[in-house]
Amino acid sequence: MTHDSAEAPELRAAHVIVVANEKGGSGKSTMSIHLTVALLKAGYRVATIDLDTRQQTLTRFFQNRASWARTAPWKVELPKHFAPERGESSNTQENETAEFATFAEAIGEVEHDYEFVVIDTPASDSYLMRLAHSLADTLISPMNDSFIDMDVLTRVHHDRGQRGLVAQYAEIVLEARRKRRLVDNGLIDWVLVRNRIATLQTNNARQVDNALRKLAVELQFRVAEGLHDRVIFRELFPLGLTAMDAIEEASHNLTPSQQSARREIATLVNDLRLPSRAEGADYLESRHVWFEAISNYYRELTAKKDD
Repeated sequence: MTHDSAEAPELRAAHVIVVANEKGGSGKSTMSIHLTVALLKAGYRVATIDLDTRQQTLTRFFQNRASWARTAPWKVELPKHFAPERGESSNTQENETAEFATFAEAIGEVEHDYEFVVIDTPASDSYLMRLAHSLADTLISPMNDSFIDMDVLTRVHHDRGQRGLVAQYAEIVLEARRKRRLVDNGLIDWVLVRNRIATLQTNNARQVDNALRKLAVELQFRVAEGLHDRVIFRELFPLGLTAMDAIEEASHNLTPSQQSARREIATLVNDLRLPSRAEGADYLESRHVWFEAISNYYRELTAKKDD
């Protein structure tokens, strides 16, 4: 991906974060949940859209959170949440038209009044999933430390002649980038997040990490370390809470695992390099600063690829 124009496009006020990967079980909803809560706790106005109309994990989490908030002993932050309904017609075109209208209405309602929009997507190739990609400013693709997960990015094969071919999900992202460049001269900052990392580093994990670093130059993405596989990321779901919440008030103290979970989330948010609203500064200004910094990064990555 290159960005040849020195002039940034006209940026909308809201920074759109899309969490997506065509490989199921990578932790997309967990990532969406914790990122949203972290941004809310940092004081940002956040909206969420759940495009996984079948599973609706993000929707159920925030329903649980809203229920807990009604009697919670501390402040519980909530986003503006949208859960578009699944098209049930036997006519595919009618379904796509109805789903697009609902999605467009949600985006239109929040793109000027909120600073971040977090969109959770299904683990399948669909019309809405591709549309969400084309709107992304930051695209987060969680993946497990596995060559199985990497196979949706590039062909993993023992035969060198077949190894390295661009795989199906990477094609979706590359096409979204081409369309985005044509539509508004914008860019998509693609971040591969190594998720559900084992506590102990294994030889497999090292091999996956090395392969990802090389692939990052070819496919033009950044690599970040995500969340370890911790019980706390799952056990608080019924309450709609996360490790970022004031759970120590209920249990009197945090366990070392809970403290580590908070640090992991904070590190991830920092590594995403999202626009940051400095005190007293206009948020849209920070969006333009973000655009220039990310543009420079990809220019350098492109130069490295050409070398």
